Amino acid sequence: MDTADQLPSVPVATERAVDAQLRASWLPLVLVCCTGLVSVFNATVLPMAISGIVDGLDTTISNVQLAIVAYGVFVAAFTITGGKISGVLGARNTQLLGLSVYAAGMLSCVLAQNVSVLIAGEAIAGLGGALLVPNALAILGQTYSGTQRTVAVSVLAGTTGIGAALALLVGGFLVQAWGWRAPFVLLLVVIAGTSVVASRLRLPRTTFRGTIDKTSIALSAVGVLMLVAAINQIGSWGLVLAAEGAPLSVLGLSPVLALVVIGGLVLHTFVARQHELLDADRTPLLAPQVFGSGLNRACLSGLVAVNLLMAGVSYLLPLYTQMVLGKSPLGTALMLIPISLAALASAAATPVLMRLFACRWLLTAAHVLAAASVILLAMTISNQWSGAWTLISEVALGLGIGVGLSAGSALLMETSPPSLSGEIGSARGMANFLGLCTGTAVAGAVLMSVLAQSASVRVADSSDLLSNSRIEVTTSSVSFVENDDLRSRLAGMELTSAQVDRAVEINVESRLVALRASLCVLGLAALLPIVTFRHLPSRRELD
Repeated sequence: MDTADQLPSVPVATERAVDAQLRASWLPLVLVCCTGLVSVFNATVLPMAISGIVDGLDTTISNVQLAIVAYGVFVAAFTITGGKISGVLGARNTQLLGLSVYAAGMLSCVLAQNVSVLIAGEAIAGLGGALLVPNALAILGQTYSGTQRTVAVSVLAGTTGIGAALALLVGGFLVQAWGWRAPFVLLLVVIAGTSVVASRLRLPRTTFRGTIDKTSIALSAVGVLMLVAAINQIGSWGLVLAAEGAPLSVLGLSPVLALVVIGGLVLHTFVARQHELLDADRTPLLAPQVFGSGLNRACLSGLVAVNLLMAGVSYLLPLYTQMVLGKSPLGTALMLIPISLAALASAAATPVLMRLFACRWLLTAAHVLAAASVILLAMTISNQWSGAWTLISEVALGLGIGVGLSAGSALLMETSPPSLSGEIGSARGMANFLGLCTGTAVAGAVLMSVLAQSASVRVADSSDLLSNSRIEVTTSSVSFVENDDLRSRLAGMELTSAQVDRAVEINVESRLVALRASLCVLGLAALLPIVTFRHLPSRRELD
């Protein structure tokens, strides 16, 4: 009788234990999302604080652009190594190490007294991000499966919209109220809290066998660094012909071409070495099958393009609204918040959309929508930043970005075995941040090149300005400046009032032309991966 009385209590206790376990299973996702918010917040708040940094550190916009690029470059260059370190140290230890390195970078930014220290701080944070980014998908891949994994990856992708929105609103308020260093102080506080959570959470760990190939580390890092350096210097060195600012030239050609070719060869050597290591029964730094799948290559190329578009827009629009329209950081945030909120909403809806539509057509539609909306923004944007079409293009751009990021990441995870989650995380991290840093570089290069060309043509058509030989317009001499700043620069050039007014008018016209050209280039770049989407499922095969 006693035994019979106790029998009903067994399933009740088991059910409660299972429920508790399911509730606890979402804690790793919370940890990963908090880390993702830190990364996105940092990447987004720098463009928001650009005018404050230029004034506070007495530097130029180009130098601040280097700080923005430095973070993405180091994440992209070392994220493959970070994914392998995650397998060696385990998810928990890697998370704590990455957060510590990231905190050191943020502290350097807070204490920076010149732009060189700011750039170094972002580079250090990039090394921390190179550990955290692949570790995030490793945690999700080993913790969740099936629908839970799709939801978890989509939620992680949604942190891009949340982090960007917080950076715009909270970061904009902090910059306006307490200066450009304030957001980095906030990030230090959040990192400290996240580290406490990570130290108390049990995370999955797989047994690592083998050694980390140091040659592969060097090849992957050098290849990515050379490619990004080449793209970043297009504006000052020239794409084909060497510009005045190029450090050297061979037969009049820009060193950018040499860097691109050599960087590509280095990465090709890296891929070949991974096959050699696998054939020799040694541990590759990155499993060759990650890039051997046409589906994976399509998803990764899509992530590069979407992040390139997002980074370029995030760099151009705050620069324009602050330097041209004279908006405060908070005012800039309010003008750009529709993009982030739309990206957040579409990322949250992606799991449902993936059940309703085939991934090939869903991702194609996302890229077309994003490209069309940014080109529409370029066509409708003006020196007043107003009108219904501008708002519509912002919302449509956010919708395309959110689906592109979320669906691409989820498809990568769904079609890969859990044992490769760390490898997939590394490839995804490299694709994301390669897109982020090249997006800023491409946007900046096109902006300054078109600005110089447009200003040069307008000066040539103004006979009253040409009569003064002191005015010279070249790529190296032109800068994206406010009208008042331009007036102060022209004050010592013995120009008449009419000549100064004409120079300012040319500056206003050229900046708008340069902005529109940059946005159009970013939009066209977002369309390039569509040719690879033929490898994606044309039916709802993931249901």
